[in-house]
Amino acid sequence: MTRDIKITVKGVQWDDTGNRDSTEITASGEYYFRNGSHYIFYEETDGDSGERVKNSLKLKGNLLELNKKGMVNGRMVFETGKRHVTDYATPYGILRMETETSRIGLSEEAEGIRITLEYELWMEQTRISVCELTMKLECAK
Repeated sequence: MTRDIKITVKGVQWDDTGNRDSTEITASGEYYFRNGSHYIFYEETDGDSGERVKNSLKLKGNLLELNKKGMVNGRMVFETGKRHVTDYATPYGILRMETETSRIGLSEEAEGIRITLEYELWMEQTRISVCELTMKLECAK
């Protein structure tokens, strides 16, 4: 895969009452594969404020790290079968969250790479949502 990519990130979250929320963003970015790790860099723009957030992802095996810098700041770790704590800094204050990952998948397809992530999001010992995230990487045209 080439360095310049188009990334589409789709997220779906369900709370314990069955309410469903979904988001989707498409952005230009960069992709690298080095020493057995996939690296992805892209920026997203907040729909309300217009502020930008820089995202960097590193995926190696069953471990995915997501770093966000900008309007929100944080490092989230997703590791199959494990729970990780993170402090997520927002304009409204710092939120302490936990992720418990059930699945990380990567498939190479004719049009690019697809990464899937399934996890639960917890705050203060309470599960707030079950989440599915799909990232589709395609060569930039």
